[in-house]
Amino acid sequence: MITQDHLQGHWQRDWIKAPGFEDDTTRVHWLQAGVLYADLRIPLLRPEILGLSCLAELDPPSLRPLMVSEGFAGHITVKDGNCTWHRKINWHGIPGQADIGAMSFDDSGGLIEDGVLADYRELWQAVPQTALRGATVSSGALSGVLIENDEVFLLGIGPTPNGTSADLIAALDGGMADHPALQQHFSSAYVLGRWDGPLGIAQLSTNPFQEGQVTLERHGGLVWHSLAFDGQREALPLNLT
Repeated sequence: MITQDHLQGHWQRDWIKAPGFEDDTTRVHWLQAGVLYADLRIPLLRPEILGLSCLAELDPPSLRPLMVSEGFAGHITVKDGNCTWHRKINWHGIPGQADIGAMSFDDSGGLIEDGVLADYRELWQAVPQTALRGATVSSGALSGVLIENDEVFLLGIGPTPNGTSADLIAALDGGMADHPALQQHFSSAYVLGRWDGPLGIAQLSTNPFQEGQVTLERHGGLVWHSLAFDGQREALPLNLT
């Protein structure tokens, strides 16, 4: 039977299947270290940003596909082969229901996740990595989880969920860009990257303007280079526990 120990490491999703739905193109990464985890899901197709400097320069039809992304982080509990992902933070706000998967391995070693409270199946593959370490992080009113080793990291940081992103998505669907709400939404960051010495370079992010840029830096302590909706950058020390 699957235990917490079986779920340690870096997992990349091959596909998800549900009634009337199948997806094998979204780039999904789940990093697990002890009880702590972070999860990032970025669609393959996103708006063209070449020549632009920040999200605020995108119109509503271009911003809307970015809202398909997902990010969440927190801790897990595993009982009788069922894993529950407790979301300390969640990019789309308060989850509608608990996130519980029945976990098993297929004959080739892939990790199968079957929804307990929702009808879906996901196939995950282990990404070879040295042991990961996890820490809770905070910076001012923002908090989250950092999973890393000396090669890779996944950072999820944001405000405690309050409501959902439904109204913001509806506004974008209606052709309206609520800039204060977007500024608040993109104050969260979910970023997968790799270390280049003391510099953590983003590879995938809920804010595509972060990709290829320094997101984390080991400089005495750990520094997070935040990037706001309007393009404002700020170097913020991260407190780790």
